[in-house]
Amino acid sequence: MSGVLAQATFRPEFIWDNRDIFLDGVWLTVRIALVAFALATALGLIVALLRMSKSWIVGPIMASYVNVFRAIPLLVFVLFVYYGVAIHFSFSISAIQAGVLALTLQYSAWLGEIFRGGIQAVPDGQRQAAMSVGMSRPQTFARVVMPQAGRIVTPPTGNMFIGMIKDSSLVYIIGVPELLRVSNLLANRTFRYFEVYLGTVIVYLILTTAVYFLFKYIERRFQLVDVLTSKVRSPFARRRAGQLRRLQEAVTAARDTESTVRLATE
Repeated sequence: MSGVLAQATFRPEFIWDNRDIFLDGVWLTVRIALVAFALATALGLIVALLRMSKSWIVGPIMASYVNVFRAIPLLVFVLFVYYGVAIHFSFSISAIQAGVLALTLQYSAWLGEIFRGGIQAVPDGQRQAAMSVGMSRPQTFARVVMPQAGRIVTPPTGNMFIGMIKDSSLVYIIGVPELLRVSNLLANRTFRYFEVYLGTVIVYLILTTAVYFLFKYIERRFQLVDVLTSKVRSPFARRRAGQLRRLQEAVTAARDTESTVRLATE
């Protein structure tokens, strides 16, 4: 009875005493999320560009790619990649690699649609204007379309990264020792379920909150502002504002000089 009562007593110091176990799981969770999200972002951009292709072959193939991977539950897909594909076909792939592959493929479908929407949200007139001054299509895409599309897709991309961090916990099912896996092992060994899962919740809350504020900063950093009239904080924006003000003063002075000369000749 005394053992049961001892286990029922809340011990917050238990979380701190086992911080090394939590940190090992956090480190692997962050690595999985970062690697999978980087790969999913690159693949998602390719999917978005191919999805907008006017080819009657490429476009439908990419649409099918998006629809298939968005329709499969992530937990089922993780199991399918590791047990159904890797083991069945004798592929030399670890559980971590299988988890990263599953996350990459599924999130690339979601990110591809986000990127496609952001690119198509840029007015077509800006593309035509850029090409009319001699820019090539790659230059137009890199210098005109992507900066504007990047501002549009930043908030939903941040949401997807938060989702990636949370969904990375699903790879515990194939034995990856990430945060949830090590938490389960610790709870089963010590029977301190409340403290262990409270610590897990706190860690995920810290990670997702940090990502939220990171993307909010990126969103504010690259938002459109009138540098001539608005208060700007970044050194680059202040330098650009100074250049524009000097240019504006030079244009005004030239117009005044031209008006003075015209009046004198008349």
